[in-house]
Amino acid sequence: MRRLFLTVDGIKISTLVAEGSKEPVLLIHGNSSCKEIFHAQIRSLVRAGYPAIVPDLPGHGESDDSRSPRATYSFPGYAHMLRRLMKQLGIRRYHVVGWSLGGHIGLELWSRFAEVHSLLITGTPPISLNPLGVSRGFVESPAMNLAGTRVFGPSEVRAYGSAMLGTRIDLRGHLARMIARTDGRARYWMVRNGLSGHGINEVRAVQQCPRPLAIVQGRQDEFINLDHLGRLQYKNLWLREPILLDAGHAPHWQVPVRFNRILKSFLQQVPCQTSTTSKSTTVGHTLGQQKNYLKLKCSPP
Repeated sequence: MRRLFLTVDGIKISTLVAEGSKEPVLLIHGNSSCKEIFHAQIRSLVRAGYPAIVPDLPGHGESDDSRSPRATYSFPGYAHMLRRLMKQLGIRRYHVVGWSLGGHIGLELWSRFAEVHSLLITGTPPISLNPLGVSRGFVESPAMNLAGTRVFGPSEVRAYGSAMLGTRIDLRGHLARMIARTDGRARYWMVRNGLSGHGINEVRAVQQCPRPLAIVQGRQDEFINLDHLGRLQYKNLWLREPILLDAGHAPHWQVPVRFNRILKSFLQQVPCQTSTTSKSTTVGHTLGQQKNYLKLKCSPP
């Protein structure tokens, strides 16, 4: 696995690149997080033969802060930057996995650009980008209220990180240091841009986009309104419903073996086509597929 520093639109982006023979997978982390949050997924994907591309978003981890925060720190701003990153790496077709903020960025990529074959989101409710849409998809809480806060001290780092990961975090650990390192303007403008409608209507996107979508969601997620996920209409949702795991906001971190098994099953079953009109792009929900998934779901970790 290589760690690259690539310059995109004048911003240095730190990216982990793991080689493989199958179709590449772009993994996008959440607000105030970093690429290392996907360490278990990287290992699992590489063992299965999938190349993994895992960047630190601008303003996060080892990547540079943006000199144009209002433009960069938005769902479409991040999406356009990651699309350019993939082009710079010479990758023309790929899957996307997005966690939390990364899922909203993933929805932008998946719904707008045909090179994205499929999308798996976790900790991400598809919403309309306005105050009412946000209130429907998220649950108000002290931790949720920190999502757009510019300045984090140790108490904010611990509160937000512990809520994200479902366990009390050590302030000396890498993830806590990456939360503290995050450009506060990234939090501020991400929330401000989202509330003002800067991005796609995600509710409409999941209703209309024919490319495969999977939702893997923690039952104990204190940020997300689970009822909202059940009320949405989907064009091509894998297995026809969100997959619920016994976890909080970060199932990939809390129950990685189960999450990785689901991710690999999804990647194996989605078609490798970029057409947005052909019926052949729809994932079939055959009896055999459902039986195979039930075996997967009920197997011990």
